[in-house]
Amino acid sequence: HQSLGGHHGAKPRRMQDLFDFYIYKGNQGVLNMLNVRYNIVNNEGNLFPQRNPYANGPAWFVEKLEVVQNDNEAILKLNDLDTKNVAIIETEFASEVSSKVFQKDSTATIQLKSYQPNELKYKSSSKAEAFAVFSEVYYENGWNAYIDGTEANILRVDYTLRGLEIPKGDHEIIFKFEPQVVKTGSAIVLGSSVILMLLILGGLFYEFKNRNTKDA
Repeated sequence: HQSLGGHHGAKPRRMQDLFDFYIYKGNQGVLNMLNVRYNIVNNEGNLFPQRNPYANGPAWFVEKLEVVQNDNEAILKLNDLDTKNVAIIETEFASEVSSKVFQKDSTATIQLKSYQPNELKYKSSSKAEAFAVFSEVYYENGWNAYIDGTEANILRVDYTLRGLEIPKGDHEIIFKFEPQVVKTGSAIVLGSSVILMLLILGGLFYEFKNRNTKDA
């Protein structure tokens, strides 16, 4: 199972903020939005996993976006937020959504179909325009989102998670890790390989030409 605390003492700053404000205090709402499926319980020295039936899941639709001005307001709002129905969005991202209120379709679904460290695939279905929150940490650089192959804006919601406005209908949603440094590195490697190949071919041609000249 994945661990909320990760496998290293170093954490992204926003995740550490959530630990300091809420997770260490056992705030169930924040644990639910982070999709914590099991809590480790200590019973007289014996540790055992206790199932959390209220976890929000890998992704879910919300009815409303509540706009706040900055990070401080965003993290404080999480204290008693109904994360299953409302998401917090800061003003720098709020202008990128068409609405702050969404008619929640009772039959709407969004499911995680495959998970890899550098690619996540979801399937969504809704009869109305929808806004989905994903229980994945928002990173400003490197990650791109695609809805049916068309790039979409990833928004930061609930202080540290990803949000995405999704058109009505059935869609495939893919998050891909595509940092520019990898693209640049790949281009350099490809260019270097081409140059090396040309040098090798040039050397072989020169050797072949010299050999023919000596034979003549």
